Amino acid sequence: MIPFLRACSRRRFLAMTLACSAAPARSATSAWNGEMVTMPGAETTSFNAHRRAVYENELDEPEYSFADNRSDGIEIHAFGRDFAPVGTDEGYVLLTNGMRDRRMTLPASHLEKGEKPRAELMWYVREPTPENIVNLRWLAELPFMDATWFGFGHRVPMPTPPVEGCDFRTFLFLTPIIETDQRIAEALMIENDPVEILTVNLISDAEYRFIKEKGLNPFLDMLDEEDYLPIFDPKRKSYL
Repeated sequence: MIPFLRACSRRRFLAMTLACSAAPARSATSAWNGEMVTMPGAETTSFNAHRRAVYENELDEPEYSFADNRSDGIEIHAFGRDFAPVGTDEGYVLLTNGMRDRRMTLPASHLEKGEKPRAELMWYVREPTPENIVNLRWLAELPFMDATWFGFGHRVPMPTPPVEGCDFRTFLFLTPIIETDQRIAEALMIENDPVEILTVNLISDAEYRFIKEKGLNPFLDMLDEEDYLPIFDPKRKSYL
């Protein structure tokens, strides 16, 4: 488990992130407050362009993009997707672009076991709301603020629910089960380091305790039994 550190810093980071949000090189539209607003472009690096090419090869062009104007800022893209194998279940794949440029602080023992020192975060949501963007960018910055690391099964317990209208307050990182998203990680490499794609999930306090007491695998079995949908539903009932 990853202990939650510097909880009070989230408010300051939220304000800073909203102030820094802008669009990348190609003009993009924003869904802030439910309105469609075209924002001016900004220059991108060759690394940024490479990552975008990898993303767009699997996900097509993003419908929205949200950039951070700081030199080490993390861009977030929102790719439209129909999640239903049959019928329609529309939402978005939110994907960070730039988190992998910095190595996370992994213990040597975990590096020896093949744990990946670089990552990008992915979150399946209905809409790319300001709240979703702020939370995802804050999570992407957290390993570097607190000299820690994220991997499969890691949790970030929050002092209060991070999403309005949802009682859950613990983030859980898993790996994509959708083949398209798995291929993105396979195509990303920097300085001979492989890159992990981690999906963002929110779980209840009872589910969090279950993982701590019983382990991650029994919880994943429970998700299968409950037909857990990967797209975030703030109204989902706890399975425990």
